[in-house]
Amino acid sequence: FERICVPNPEYRFRDTDDLAQCYAEWVEMELRSENWDQALSVARRSIARPPGGTPKVVRGLIRSMRLWNLLLDLEESLGTLQTTKDAYNRLLELKVATPTQVLNFATYLSEKNYFEESFTAFERGMDMFAFPHPGGKVLWKEYLQAFERRYEGTKIHRMRELFDRCLDSCPAEDCCEFFLMYGKFEEQFGLTKRALGVYERMCTDVPSEEKYTSYQLYIAKTIKYIGITATRPIYERAIPALEDKPAAKMCVEYAKMEASLHEIDRARTAYTFGAQLADPRTNPEYWGEWHEFEVSHGNEETFREMLRVKRGVQTAFSTVNYNTADTDTTSKADAPLSHEEAIAMLAAQEGEGVEPLENERISGFVKAKRPAEVKDLDEVERRAAKLRKVTAGLVASTQAQVNDYVNEEEIDIDD
Repeated sequence: FERICVPNPEYRFRDTDDLAQCYAEWVEMELRSENWDQALSVARRSIARPPGGTPKVVRGLIRSMRLWNLLLDLEESLGTLQTTKDAYNRLLELKVATPTQVLNFATYLSEKNYFEESFTAFERGMDMFAFPHPGGKVLWKEYLQAFERRYEGTKIHRMRELFDRCLDSCPAEDCCEFFLMYGKFEEQFGLTKRALGVYERMCTDVPSEEKYTSYQLYIAKTIKYIGITATRPIYERAIPALEDKPAAKMCVEYAKMEASLHEIDRARTAYTFGAQLADPRTNPEYWGEWHEFEVSHGNEETFREMLRVKRGVQTAFSTVNYNTADTDTTSKADAPLSHEEAIAMLAAQEGEGVEPLENERISGFVKAKRPAEVKDLDEVERRAAKLRKVTAGLVASTQAQVNDYVNEEEIDIDD
């Protein structure tokens, strides 16, 4: 091992990892022989800064994670506190550390009761792994938890500064967990008003798919600390901020809250506002809730008004052009007619037999003869005129049916 692992080895390695594996085997051999000091000395020499003029393979050892992990394990087990700190500090200075190694360094210092140096290690690690790096989220979470465990609310202002720094740099998809930690800290050690402010800020900063859950949490905390009547402005801000389906759910919750306070008119207004967001075909739950509400608290007039609103909403959603994936079936009448179908429809309406063309004219080819059925140009023009006549009649009848349906004002209470 001495001959092949010295700074100028006799054997020329092609890869740095091969030489690092030889050093690792050398250290493990010394450990099996219970030569603890020699094993630690070999591990330290393996990542020592090489002198000038050494081969590139040897110079790359200083950045080998295999050797660094081995050295750090030996330093924590066999070395002193100072040598272990020096090894970790050198690792951070070379900027070859991983988030796991930063966490190990901070944990080691906290176990030795060097808490401020542990927090410094977290700060250095977060400078290396800032957001949106995945390691930044892990380091910030452990840092905040370690700080809270250490001081337990005795340094509230410093803790708030850490949370604000984290949330200012944290991306939207990762900030929900930190908002929950911040709100819990304020509830336990801070002020209720600041806790509610944190939850309100969470509702605006989280992604759209998490806004509904965030508003639910904000409303629940408001009911717990202030009262149910204080949730009205929260509902009014939440409904326009959400997408259609969660906004309709929020309207139902708003109406139920008002009904629990015996504010029937306000509850009905909430249902009426949310109706424009709920398609009766895709969101029947919303209309079922409104139906039960009118059965319990309404009368014949209000029930009739609910049906009128439902009919109008259904008509409005029917005019929207849906994508093919959102439509279960496509009306066969809307499909364009083929040549044979048009000829058959023309024959049925005119009461005379019209023979379809035997062969369809293909672009780019010239036929040797005309079909026997088409004698001259007048025959072709006559057929084209009949086709235009039939098509115009179909369009007119379809438009009349649509106008009759839209202008229908009669409401059937049995619906």
